[in-house]
Amino acid sequence: MDDIVIVLAADDNYAQHAAVTAASILLHTTEPQRVSLYILSDGISETKQQKIKDTVNDLKGRVQLIAVDGDAIEGFTSGHISKAAYLRLMIPELLPDHVEKAIYFDTDLVVTGDVAELWQLSLGGHPVGATVDLGIMSSKRSRREKHASIGLHELDDYFNSGMMVIDVSQWRVKNYGNAVLAEITSNQFRHHDQDGLNKVFKNDWQELPLRWNVIPPVFSLPLKILCSAKWRKKAIEALKSPAVIHWAGRYKPWEFTYEKAFNGIYYEALKETRFNDAVMPQLSKDMHGKSLARQLMRIHWAKILASYRWINR
Repeated sequence: MDDIVIVLAADDNYAQHAAVTAASILLHTTEPQRVSLYILSDGISETKQQKIKDTVNDLKGRVQLIAVDGDAIEGFTSGHISKAAYLRLMIPELLPDHVEKAIYFDTDLVVTGDVAELWQLSLGGHPVGATVDLGIMSSKRSRREKHASIGLHELDDYFNSGMMVIDVSQWRVKNYGNAVLAEITSNQFRHHDQDGLNKVFKNDWQELPLRWNVIPPVFSLPLKILCSAKWRKKAIEALKSPAVIHWAGRYKPWEFTYEKAFNGIYYEALKETRFNDAVMPQLSKDMHGKSLARQLMRIHWAKILASYRWINR
C-alpha cells in the first residue's frame, strides 16, 4: 500500500497544536503505519520538535520536520493569521521529489475520521480538492466582497483552505504556489492566501465531502445557513458524521477550559501527545469579546435544530 502523505505547518507557538492534529490523525486511522507526516517547521524549538517526533512515533506513524523561514514570504497578514499559514504554498518545492500527492491540514483542527478514506477520494483531474466554505457561500455580503476582490461570480463556489488534497505533481509543473504568492503579495485580501488560492483555482478544484472540514458555520448552524435549503442540507449531512472539526476563525479550543461540546476532542487528543503536561487553557492576546457560553449555546441549539425532521428536508 502507498504512503498517506500528510503535511502540517507550524511555528513555535503552534507546535503543540500541530502535535494534537498529528495525534488525532494517527488515533483515528486503521493503518497508522501508512501515514507519513511532513511538518513544515518555522522556528519550532528543538525541544518541541522532539516532542512532536516522539508523539508521532508513539502512535506508530512516521514524521519528518522540514525547516522553513516564514519571514521570507512576502504577503499581507492580519488578525490571527501569521505568515506560517503561507507555508502550504511551498509544499511542492519542499516535499521529496517522489511525492506526487499530499493532504494538507491546518493545525487548529482535529481529525476524527480515517484519512485513508480521504486519500482515496478522486480529484477528477483537478490540481486541488477542498470543501465549500459555507461561511462565505451563505453570506451575501461576503460573496459581494469576493466578487470585488477575486472575481468570484454568482455561480462560482469558494473553498476553505484549511484542508486540501493537493496534486503535488501538477503544482510543480504549473508553478501554482508562486502564482498564489504573486496574488497575495500584490493584494491585501481579506482572507489572505485562501483568497489567493480561490482566485488561482477558480473553477478548477474538486469539491470534497463537507464532513472533511467542519468549520464553525457548519457546527453552529447559523440562520443564514438554516434559511438556505442547499447549504442547510450540506451542513446537516456533514454533522451526521464529521471527519474533521476545524476551529477556523477567532475561537480556538486551547483558549478555554475543557468543555466537551466545544473543545473536548482537542483535550482528548492532547492527552495522547508529549505536550500532555502543558498548562491549559492558553489564552491568546485577542480574548476581548470572546464568550464560550455563547459558543456552547450555538452548538446546543444546532444539535436540537439538526434533529428536526423539517430541517432535513
